Amino acid sequence: MCFVLDVNSFHCFFNPSCQGYSEFEPLHEWLYHENGTKIVYGGTTNIKEIDHLAKYKGYLLELKKISKFIQIDSKLVDKESERIRNIVNKKDFDDPHIVALLAVSGCIIFASHDQRSDKYVKRKDLYPKHTPKRVIYRRKQHAVLLTEDKIVNLQNIVK
Repeated sequence: MCFVLDVNSFHCFFNPSCQGYSEFEPLHEWLYHENGTKIVYGGTTNIKEIDHLAKYKGYLLELKKISKFIQIDSKLVDKESERIRNIVNKKDFDDPHIVALLAVSGCIIFASHDQRSDKYVKRKDLYPKHTPKRVIYRRKQHAVLLTEDKIVNLQNIVK
């Protein structure tokens, strides 16, 4: 299972002392204990957001070493983000890079506490035709999403 982890949720994913950590614990366990699971990132905006989270750099480097933190081609993510921004064109939509990353990578799961982008993440018309529906992991009850059918062959990986 690969997933996109919203930067606003890094603290609850990586920090056991965070109040929301228990909600992300099943996802965290899947990442570390299930073969084929990965966090994907990519695109200029997403990389800049991650770069601002200096206290998680050590975790991310360790995940890279064990092939659990995978970069997707930023040029493709940026191009797709621009296409999506032109389709949606709404002031309340500030995450076209997230939808683009899901589309370009082939990931199905988006993990986030932020609900503002839900309606856009779930819009089938923003993704290539005949691709699986995207789902959102937000709380422990969403652990039912952590199934083998959510492990996809990632696309457009940076080698």
